[in-house]
Parts: sequence; structure tokens; C-alpha cells
Amino acid sequence: MRKINTEDVFKMARLIRKGNIVQIIKNAYAAGKKVKDREADGKTVEEAAGQIGIDVFMDIMSSCTEPEIEESFYELFSGICEKSPDDIRTQSLETTIEDIKKICKENNILNFFKSASSLSEKVQG
Repeated sequence: MRKINTEDVFKMARLIRKGNIVQIIKNAYAAGKKVKDREADGKTVEEAAGQIGIDVFMDIMSSCTEPEIEESFYELFSGICEKSPDDIRTQSLETTIEDIKKICKENNILNFFKSASSLSEKVQG
């Protein structure tokens, strides 16, 4: 698995725009700001931020009901996980959730979502 890169921000921005999920990202960023610099619900800041990231990914997945949006998700996720889109498509849900946890742990996921949603809003005009 690799770190999230600039290309991923653009892919996520397109996914956000196509899936009309800007509000999901805004809510996640607002939740992230609340836990920043303190412990929340007995969790460290990193654990709380990771949970927010997992929740966002799951919300995004549930919004990907159109085949084109689903394909965009597989393309984004496969790049980060260094797997093929077909591997992502056919792996177990448990593996996908574990991959999401790793992505959230190894990256500043809240900053990634903020950047992607900001870019998506600018593109939408």
C-alpha cells in the first residue's frame, strides 16, 4: 500500500462530484476538527480521526450506486492499495475494511478529504 498522492486528490474530487457526496466530506472534516488536539470517547486523536476516515469511506461506498461512480471508486482505491480494480471489486468486505483502516492510519485522511472536497466544489462552480 502506498501513501495517498496528488493524483488521488483529483480522482477523489471527481468521485465526490459524480457521487454528489460533498456533504459527507464536509461532515467528516467538521467531525475531525472537533477531535483535533484532544482525546475523544476514550480514543486518541489518531484513533478518532481513523474512525472518521473509515466512516467516510463507508458512506462513500454506500453512495456509489451508479456503475460509473462505482468504477471510479475501484480506480481510486486500487491505486492506493496497489491492486487491480478487479482485485478490489472481488475481495471480501473484511479485506476492504482492513485496507481502509490502513489508508486512514498511514495518511492524513482528513486533510485528503478536505483538499478533494474543496477542489470538487471549485469544479462544480
